[in-house]
Amino acid sequence: MPIVAETPLKRARLRAYVNTIADMIAEVEAGNSISRQWVVEKLRRSLEEARVEPFRGIRHSEDVYEKELTSVYIVATRIMRLPFGRLSGIFEEVFSSEINLDRVTTVVKRRGEPGETRSAVESYLGRADEANLSRIIRFLTTEYYLDLIGEDEAVRSVRNLVRAYPELSDKFGRMTKFFVAVVVGSKIATDEIRAAIDMEARKKAIAISLGLSRGAPSDEYLVDVAKIVYGNGGSIRRLAEVLKNRSTRFGR
Repeated sequence: MPIVAETPLKRARLRAYVNTIADMIAEVEAGNSISRQWVVEKLRRSLEEARVEPFRGIRHSEDVYEKELTSVYIVATRIMRLPFGRLSGIFEEVFSSEINLDRVTTVVKRRGEPGETRSAVESYLGRADEANLSRIIRFLTTEYYLDLIGEDEAVRSVRNLVRAYPELSDKFGRMTKFFVAVVVGSKIATDEIRAAIDMEARKKAIAISLGLSRGAPSDEYLVDVAKIVYGNGGSIRRLAEVLKNRSTRFGR
C-alpha cells in the first residue's frame, strides 16, 4: 500500500472513502445489489460522519459527491489494491466512468504525441468537451492529492493534455485552476511556502509549466481551496489573514 502523507483532513477523507468501500463490499456479500447512486449516497453519509468536506473547489455543487467517486475508485484500486474477484462485475458497473478516466489518464501520463492523447479521449470518453477534460484533470489532481503521483508527473500529465488541444487553450485556465490550487496549497500546508510573494511566484510558475499564459488562479481562490482541502492551520491561516488585510486596505 502506498504511503499517503498524513494531514488531519486527508486522514478523515481517506477514512470516509475506505468506509464507503467497506460498506459496498458488505452489501454485495450480503447478496444485495448496489447502484452508482447508492454509492454516492453512502459516500455522502461517510463524509458527513467524518465531518469533512468532499474534495472540492470553492463551490459546493450538486454533483460534488458524484465527482468524489473518482476518489473512492482511486483509493480502492491504488491504495487498498482490492482483489475484487466476484465483485468485479458490480465494480465495473458502478465505476464505469472512472475506469474509462483511468484508461485515458494512463495514456495522458505517457510522453506520447498529442494525437495519441486525442485518440484516447475520443475512444474512452466520446468527445473532448470541457466537462470531460475537466474530469481527466480532476483524476490527476486526486492522484496528486493522495500522494500517488508527484508534482512533476502531475504537471507533465496536465501539460500533455493541454498540448493535445491547442484549440481549447483559452478554456484550460478555468479547467486547471483547481489543480494549481491543490498543488500550491500542498506547499503552503507543509510550510514550504509561507509568504504571499512566494505563493504568487509558485502558481505562475506552474501555469507556465502547463503551457498557459493565464492559468494561475487568484490568491484568494487558491487560499480558499487550500483551507477546504488541507485545513486552516499554519501558513494557510497566516496567508488568509494577509489577503484579508490586503483586501481591507485597498477596499476590495
